Amino acid sequence: MKKLFALGLLVAGCAHAQSANVVDLSSSPSQRIAKLEQMLSQRNRVQVEMQQHIDTLQQELNELRGNSETQDHRLNQILQRQRELYQELDKLSSRLNSRSPVTQPSVATDTNITLSESDAYKHAINLALKQQRYDDAIGEFEKYLIDYPQSSFRGNVHYWLGQLYFRDGKKDLAKNQLEKLVTNFPKSSKRVEGLIRLGRIAQDAKKRSKAIAYYQQAIKEYPNSSAAQIAQTRLKSLKK
Repeated sequence: MKKLFALGLLVAGCAHAQSANVVDLSSSPSQRIAKLEQMLSQRNRVQVEMQQHIDTLQQELNELRGNSETQDHRLNQILQRQRELYQELDKLSSRLNSRSPVTQPSVATDTNITLSESDAYKHAINLALKQQRYDDAIGEFEKYLIDYPQSSFRGNVHYWLGQLYFRDGKKDLAKNQLEKLVTNFPKSSKRVEGLIRLGRIAQDAKKRSKAIAYYQQAIKEYPNSSAAQIAQTRLKSLKK
């Protein structure tokens, strides 16, 4: 806004200068020529300054547009991930409600309440996502892997443990859990996010080629996922 105001003053000054510099016809030809050359030089200088201001304003406008587009893209990614998370929770809830706890083994929680296999998994998820009791959630997930070695939720458990360990800065433990997810559960809906997280761990460890390999694998195997878009963005930054 200040630059637009300055540009307005510059234009006004130019008009004022042109109206003030009137050639005196009574002067000698050489004086009139000198006066005209002075006026022409002044006008050219003002025009150059005006063009510089215009170019600067145009550049700033382009930058603002670019920043806006970047923020819109990031917001869309966040909203898409949020929608996917809600859909996953709905599916999980339906699966848990459709199972019969009578035919399943039970596990004791820290409140001495016995839970079925599916309820134990849901309990650990709630500790992590709703109650944000991350250490307790890690304990429940680790216990779950011991108590239910054949559970269909094992792939997801490895994923959540990987994410929770990564959050605590325990990247070696996170890497171990996520590698089990990627290697042993090829049909898991969490596998692509496991690849992205493994790429991030490798990237943080300055293992550039390994990070690129994980991101490329995510793009190749899950080309239409939102995680693949994240992988594309990180690949660009690694290849600069």
